[in-house]
Amino acid sequence: MSLFQNAVLNKYLQGLDSEKVAEAYERFTSHFHNPIIRMKKSMQFISIFFLICCCFSCTEEDTMTQEQEAQNIQQLFTEIETLAKSVPCENATEWRFTSYGSKACGGPVGFIAYPNSIDTELFLQKVAAHRTAQENYNEKWRIVSDCSAPAQPSGVVCDNGNPVFVY
Repeated sequence: MSLFQNAVLNKYLQGLDSEKVAEAYERFTSHFHNPIIRMKKSMQFISIFFLICCCFSCTEEDTMTQEQEAQNIQQLFTEIETLAKSVPCENATEWRFTSYGSKACGGPVGFIAYPNSIDTELFLQKVAAHRTAQENYNEKWRIVSDCSAPAQPSGVVCDNGNPVFVY
């Protein structure tokens, strides 16, 4: 006979101590109906789902060759340089600088000066996107580089309309 037939199940339940059943049910509900535990379980499920989606997702970037990825990174840097050079350097106090790129062993490739008069938020977003793209490229293609660190400038001066770093 099956355990789940009504007659068998009723006979089994009648033989149990109701206080022990109530106590066991209370422990069960206090643990499994706990909102913190339910939230943790939900977060675990969402995390696993997200991880599976990431593992099995295919993007156009996955099919690019190493050369194509390098060209895309160079194109992004060209856009960054174009923005930085879009205004002539006439007053050094209106210029700042930031690091750009990512060497394979860590650290920036170099520094670039930019004027405050451009859309600095867009400019810095492009610099961050370039850094991330280069980090991913280096990791994906197992790039090696010299581990030298470029000297960090202390400021910018203007020379014939061009920004020049001061060290």
